[in-house]
Amino acid sequence: MTTTETNSQTTWHIAPAGSLLSAEFDGQTVVYHTGAGHTHWVSPVAAEVLFQLSQSPRTEAALYTALSELVSSKDDLPMLADSLKETLEHLKQLTLIEPA
Repeated sequence: MTTTETNSQTTWHIAPAGSLLSAEFDGQTVVYHTGAGHTHWVSPVAAEVLFQLSQSPRTEAALYTALSELVSSKDDLPMLADSLKETLEHLKQLTLIEPA
């Protein structure tokens, strides 16, 4: 099994320490983490990932499927895959999400 296959099977969820509150301002999303007391501006991809994970834990593959339905051009799908991987890592570093 390759690293990509392993990562796509990792289940992600919102970090349990506190909760996340979000608001959108002029197309930009701000997330406040109540447990840490930190506020973060997040990308549209990150905002959608956080929304999806707030509904239920999901694998990277399930997140990709949900996000790919929002992409207007199928030519952007390879870029979406890279962006999703980077976004998951970034949100993990911010302690907003974690693998199950």
